[in-house]
Amino acid sequence: MPNLKKRGDIWHYSFTVDGKRYRETSGTGDKRLAEDIAIKHEDRVRRAAVHGQEAILTFPEAVAEYLNDGKDGRFTAPLIRHFRKWKVKDITGPEIRKAAKLLYPDAQPATWNRQVITPMRAIINHVAEAKRLPKISVKRFKEEKKRRPAGSSDWLNVFSKTAKKLDMPETAAMARFMFETATRVSEACRLTWDDVNLQLGVAYLAKTKTEPRKVFLTRSMVIELANIRNLYPILVFGAANRSTAKKRFDKVINKAGLNRLTSHEIGRHGFATEMIRRNGVDVATTADHGGWKSRRLLMETYVEGDADR
Repeated sequence: MPNLKKRGDIWHYSFTVDGKRYRETSGTGDKRLAEDIAIKHEDRVRRAAVHGQEAILTFPEAVAEYLNDGKDGRFTAPLIRHFRKWKVKDITGPEIRKAAKLLYPDAQPATWNRQVITPMRAIINHVAEAKRLPKISVKRFKEEKKRRPAGSSDWLNVFSKTAKKLDMPETAAMARFMFETATRVSEACRLTWDDVNLQLGVAYLAKTKTEPRKVFLTRSMVIELANIRNLYPILVFGAANRSTAKKRFDKVINKAGLNRLTSHEIGRHGFATEMIRRNGVDVATTADHGGWKSRRLLMETYVEGDADR
């Protein structure tokens, strides 16, 4: 039975399990409530001592540890509501898949994977690694892969001519740079003139989603960059963020009457499509030149996906 002692208006308690002394505050001035809190805490510690941490760890506690370590908590609220009374040890792959359909009954497999399967697996395996508990494996739902539109040389040429007619040469150059180097829009926005060497025909992307990389510039790209060299003193394309870039792209697309593409479809998606599908370049070379760490992702997106059509 825990020992209770009042300090000021709050009851504190202590107990010993396997020779280890535990001292905690109940956080309440109500003695009966303090006793209940203390007894439950001691019971949990004793069960953990006998059966291990796995026997007492609840899912909300696992989420708390996950978030305290600075992990992404975007999709955790519905998961906590569903699994609030569950012990982590009782959560299985089939239960997680069942929860996905209950939480998002009108959603597609991609949503179930993104908002349930992935965060549940991350949360449970995070706490499992910290406490040396068994990790969980969850089968993802099969997603129907839809071919996304992609930038092409023809599309880019029309875009570039229109941008220049609108006196927006920096936007023409930005689109070409992203298309020819598989650069993300955020990376293009961060590019400064200190990162570019026109004489050598290279640019250095210091901060990327994966790791820094050097990209090589075509002769036409070097010329376009040289023509905008004096427009902006620091940022190569003069766009502080993706929102600015999107507004510029949309303006040119509307004027040109082109099919609307996102920055990703113009850049990385366009680059990979041009290399693999249109020019027949192998996946390994495309991955190396475009800065992809996963060749498997490229294979699934641009090669295997075509085989199903």
